[in-house]
Amino acid sequence: MGKISRRNFIFGGLGIIGVGGAGLWFGKNAIFRAVIPRMFSNDASKVTAAPAVGEELCVLTAKQVEGPFFIASPVRSDIREDRKGKQLDLKLQVVNAEKCTPVEGAVVELWHCDAVGGYSGYPEELAHDPFGTMMLVGKGEHHVGPVNEKRFLRGAQKTDSEGIAAFTTIVPGWYEPRTPHIHFKVLFEDKAQLTSQFYFDPEFTTKVFTSTEPYKQFGESPYTLANDTVINKDPEATGLVLKPEWNPDGPLSASARIGIKRV
Repeated sequence: MGKISRRNFIFGGLGIIGVGGAGLWFGKNAIFRAVIPRMFSNDASKVTAAPAVGEELCVLTAKQVEGPFFIASPVRSDIREDRKGKQLDLKLQVVNAEKCTPVEGAVVELWHCDAVGGYSGYPEELAHDPFGTMMLVGKGEHHVGPVNEKRFLRGAQKTDSEGIAAFTTIVPGWYEPRTPHIHFKVLFEDKAQLTSQFYFDPEFTTKVFTSTEPYKQFGESPYTLANDTVINKDPEATGLVLKPEWNPDGPLSASARIGIKRV
């Protein structure tokens, strides 16, 4: 009999509990949040900052899983639609990690949840319903087809001669059981080069979530770089933390170099 990973054991066990009628248990979010972070504790120091555009530094950006909520994005730079939240202007530069040279003509695709944790295309009420989310996505490793036509907070842009693609979005909120994050893909000549996720320092997200509507509805995230279920699965997470410049009275901005292998 093969070895069973801790993660598979945990989710398998939760599935068995669910069959036995543990919906009530999962509905008690306080208990869920007390237990799950302890199960997925990890070394947050492995999650390193993404080099900013203009820095004399390039790294090979670490891969992360796509997650269950990917939908092909419309081509646009402002991806907010009707979503309220703290504006975040992102400048992303795709570079050859080995030579630190810009990659022109790459497609950068972004998607993330809104300020209260909901993804477009999926039932928004599940963001803080861990049992309902579990029933929809299972282990969270495979794509789940969308259930509606909404496409807010999704967009794609082609990089210019400097390797840059720019987006206007909002700071993502949090949902069960993930730390705040932004999914992204890089494609070149119709071939996927990288799929990963950007993260934030918990001190930054706490400022946003405790001072700004509609984030204040759910407040500070109990999920961090140290207990996130996705980060825990990978041996490293190089170049993934965004460092937005804090502005309490206006839009925020951040930039990052995305280092890919030679194309």
